Amino acid sequence: MNTGSYHQLEEIPLLGNLAVKQFSLDNGLRVAIVVDTTTPIFTYQTWFKVGSADEPAGRQGLAHLFEHMMFRKTSHYEMGEFERIVNNNGGTGINAYTSRDQTVYFFTFPNDKLEIATDLEADRMTNLLIDAEMFETEKGAVITEKNRGLDEPGRYLWEEVYKLAYTKHHYRYSTIGELQSIRNFTVEDARSFYKNYYSPNNALIIVAGDVEPEAVMKSIVEKYGSYEPSLPQARDVTDEPRQLDERASIVTHPKATSRMLVKLWHVPNILHPDYPALATVGRLLSSGKSAILHERILNKAKATEVFSDVYMSRDLGTFELFVQISARETFEGIETIFSEAIGELANGKISEEQVSIVKNNLQREVYQAATVPARLARLLGDSFIYTGDLSYQIKTIGEIEKVRTEDVQRVIKEYLLEGKSTTVKLLPEKEQ
Repeated sequence: MNTGSYHQLEEIPLLGNLAVKQFSLDNGLRVAIVVDTTTPIFTYQTWFKVGSADEPAGRQGLAHLFEHMMFRKTSHYEMGEFERIVNNNGGTGINAYTSRDQTVYFFTFPNDKLEIATDLEADRMTNLLIDAEMFETEKGAVITEKNRGLDEPGRYLWEEVYKLAYTKHHYRYSTIGELQSIRNFTVEDARSFYKNYYSPNNALIIVAGDVEPEAVMKSIVEKYGSYEPSLPQARDVTDEPRQLDERASIVTHPKATSRMLVKLWHVPNILHPDYPALATVGRLLSSGKSAILHERILNKAKATEVFSDVYMSRDLGTFELFVQISARETFEGIETIFSEAIGELANGKISEEQVSIVKNNLQREVYQAATVPARLARLLGDSFIYTGDLSYQIKTIGEIEKVRTEDVQRVIKEYLLEGKSTTVKLLPEKEQ
């Protein structure tokens, strides 16, 4: 349906009575609206299709740096006014984050504050003031954040893991960026980034909660309708060469008080039909008190933390294991327990009841998320960024239901036993 300056797209049913109404403005801006009148609030999220993986080589960190700058001064609002207006009008949860594939801005308002939400977000999409003083201030803040992160053994460990696991794809770089890149960024870099990526045709707005779709679209068209689209630069690298060898390294950290182990394997992206089975494997191993690694590692005090899961991104995915090891345990002992566990699963030492429990838990998590507007919007946004389909992660409920023990066996053999792993072990510096 064409209603002047926007088109209504196909409505997508979700769970229960919930559905996504989809719209597209003539300038390419996508809008998704979910009506949920359970509580008199709504969440307003703006998803830009740009993350750290979109940064060209040698320019790591600009997407995250820009996230900081979006809370600064615009041509209509002075520094600090954005937060003051949100707080004075009952807004909560004002924040943002940058990941590999997207940058997201969000807040929640009482249901009578729609015009304030659209006005604030529309303003900073195109009217941000980028001057040298502000830019240098935010660069300093990000450098501080980067150094603080490197002071955390866990964050440092994960940076080392991805650098080793990826050889070509920009998923190998930290989302925060590299220090030298951050120091070298110029105001011109920032202005070019803003012009290219912070445009209506590179954005998705999700409004979920107690709202009237007609009122939402009227306000959005009024505030965003005149914005010009851009030609965002295509991502340089979208694939990674097949890993043909086992990779391993040992790192140390001066602030580490315990040993940590990470193992990961490359897997396809979320669109692959094996995704539900891989997600099931991760939960079988480490989710809940009856999970295999929980019983064999945590219950026996061999570690203080353990998790395994499939980590999905737009282009590629990884299956990951993390263990924070107890003082009297060894890396080799933990790796042996893990190898025995996946070997047993691959050989059929698993019941349909165990698989059923995991599937029920995965489905329950999606249902629970759908009851909270902000969490539901996150599900929809991630689905859109990763697959182009707002409802994809909700649709996986049906695919998870189809997973059987033989599917679990097959994906373990194909990706974990026959695939090559990347292993990084972190030692406290005193144990080097």
